[in-house]
Amino acid sequence: MSAKPDAEFYVGTARLRFFCRASGADDGIPLLLLHGSYGTGRWWERFCASLPDEIYAVSPDLRGCGQSDKPVDGYAVEEQAEDIAALVDALRWESFHLMAHSSSGAVAIEYALQHGYRLETLTLVDTVPVEGVFTPLDGYLLLEQMRTDRDLLAQALRILMPALRLDDAHPDNLHLFDQLVADAMGMAPAAFTEIARSLSQWNRFVDARRLTLPTLLVWGALDQIVDRAATTRTLIAIPGADNLEVLPNAGHSPMIEAPAALAARWIDFLVQDHAGYGTVRRSALDNHP
Repeated sequence: MSAKPDAEFYVGTARLRFFCRASGADDGIPLLLLHGSYGTGRWWERFCASLPDEIYAVSPDLRGCGQSDKPVDGYAVEEQAEDIAALVDALRWESFHLMAHSSSGAVAIEYALQHGYRLETLTLVDTVPVEGVFTPLDGYLLLEQMRTDRDLLAQALRILMPALRLDDAHPDNLHLFDQLVADAMGMAPAAFTEIARSLSQWNRFVDARRLTLPTLLVWGALDQIVDRAATTRTLIAIPGADNLEVLPNAGHSPMIEAPAALAARWIDFLVQDHAGYGTVRRSALDNHP
C-alpha cells in the first residue's frame, strides 16, 4: 500500500466546488466524513490522525462552509445529499464507508436512502434524530444573531464539546477551538439557519426501515444537544443498526473530544463480520436502475 501524506485539494462538481482534506493511503479503504452545523472538515483532523494508514479518509467542507462554495440556496437535507452524491461521483468511488456528525446525520441518512447501493457501512455520530428537529422562532433569532456575534458563537460551539479542556495547560486545544470559531464565522449566511429550517420538515422515521446496511450509532454521554432517548429512537428505526456505542468522556463532538476512542470503536465495527449484508447489497445493485 502506497503511503500518502495528508493532503488538501478541491473537487469540482456540477453542483458545487468542494474543498477537501484527506489522510491515509490513497489506495486504502475509502471513508467519507461529513461535519455538522458550524463545522468544516477540520473537525475530523484529530479523528483522522487516530486512524491507521490503510484508511483513506476524505473530509469535505460542505455547502456554505469553510473553503467550499457558498451559494445562497441549496441547503435542504435532500439537496445536500445530492451534493454528496456528486462529490462521490467526482472522487470515482464505486463504494465507500460514510460517517456523519450531528445535523449531517440527516444528510447521510438521506444519501443512504437514495444511494445506499454504494455504501459499505454507515456511521452516525451524535446524529440528529431520524424524525428531524423542530426549532422554535426564538431559536432562529439566536442563529441569526450568531452570524455577527463572535462571543455568542463561541459559547454555542463550547456547548458542543464540553469535555474539551480549554485552559492554558492545553494550548493545542485553545488553538484548535479558535480555528473552529473562525471557520464558523466565515460560513455563508444561509448556512446558519437553512439546515435548521429543513430539519423541521424532514422526517425519515418510517423510511429508515429500508436501511439494512451495517450501521453504527455513537453517542457521547455528555451530549447536551441530542439526548439518549432521541438517539435510541434512531437506533430502533434503522434495522441495520444493532447497537449504540456510548462514549462516557465525550459530549456532542467525540471526533474532537475523544478522537482515539471514536476511531477505535469505528475500527472494531469495520472489522466485524457483516456477511448478511452481502445479500442485501447484491439485491440493491440488481434493482438499481
